[in-house]
Amino acid sequence: MISILLVDDHPAICFALKVLLEKQGDMVVSTSTGENLLAQLHQLRPQLLILDLELKHADGLDLLPRIKLHYPHLNILIFTSQSAGIYALRTLQAGAQGFMNKNMPLENVEPLCRLIMAGYQCFPEGTLFKAASVSNNSDAHEALSGRFSDREIAVLNYFRQGKTNKEIADLLMLSNKTISTYKARMLQKCGCDELSQLISLVFKEGDNEDP
Repeated sequence: MISILLVDDHPAICFALKVLLEKQGDMVVSTSTGENLLAQLHQLRPQLLILDLELKHADGLDLLPRIKLHYPHLNILIFTSQSAGIYALRTLQAGAQGFMNKNMPLENVEPLCRLIMAGYQCFPEGTLFKAASVSNNSDAHEALSGRFSDREIAVLNYFRQGKTNKEIADLLMLSNKTISTYKARMLQKCGCDELSQLISLVFKEGDNEDP
């Protein structure tokens, strides 16, 4: 049996995907909203983690390095509505084995799970090429979003959702001052005066890079 932990705070998605995967007969699926995820991983010890990036209690991209630090051999499939253009390469570099956008049919999840469990990496077209180009110090990662760290992208995405400095600080366990520093630094990096302008530029670029 393949043991899977599905982390998504949308009950309908959890239910549909759990039914779909367990119907195969050789998969058993537990679900989680992402709260206290490291403790749940320790308790359940799944072979595969299916992780959304946009969670109420945490940011998936921010969680990835901590998960891989504690569970380096855990297979991880990112299943998210976030832009592949912004996030696919970052999640690959953070240790994920696959990336799938939620606008794809749910039926695609099961074969991706099997490929990952068989040792394959499953990412949108061009992601592995970008990773190789970045490792060779080319200019392939000169996109606007490439100027930001993973933590900065997490903060920017929370701003995109309309969260306040305090809400973001609480979610990422940082101080308000740190969030303000991230905001000022990102605006400076892109020469923007307004946060709304920065969000529009970065996430529009990401959408344009999606396959």
